[in-house]
Amino acid sequence: MEFESTRRRFMQLAGTTATVSLAGCNALQSGNSDGTESGTGPQSQTADAEPATVTVGVEPDQAQLQERQQEIQSELQSGNLTQSEAQSEYRTAQESLIEEAISSFNERATSDLGLTIDDSVSEAGALLVTGPPAGLIDTLSLDSVTGLFPQATFEQIRSQARTETPGTTE
Repeated sequence: MEFESTRRRFMQLAGTTATVSLAGCNALQSGNSDGTESGTGPQSQTADAEPATVTVGVEPDQAQLQERQQEIQSELQSGNLTQSEAQSEYRTAQESLIEEAISSFNERATSDLGLTIDDSVSEAGALLVTGPPAGLIDTLSLDSVTGLFPQATFEQIRSQARTETPGTTE
């Protein structure tokens, strides 16, 4: 069974995420405007550091998604679903699992890490998050988090999500 529109969407987001990841890594390695290296010096070690706002990438539980895909494939092969119904069910499963991942992240981030969720683009698994740098870094230990990206990435993802119409194939 082919989920072409879903696969294409995933590859688009994966490519964007990979590009942004590389850009984010380069930004972390570059020096500050005052000539000091990022992440060094006494100010970076303080717990009272200024809050930062970043984009957090969240993905659905891949094991659950794969399980649901196999169930849908079985239904398709047995003739209980048409190809378009199967694709629709798969998209719905993806959306549901990403919403669960976002909800779980939200609970953990606000209660345990002292972060605030400012905005989200749920279909892309992107959250705009503000909080202390240590809390933001701790999000990387959560299974559903795929990475931390610059704040500007959120607007890029939002604009890309607005220009795409769900359910279209290329």
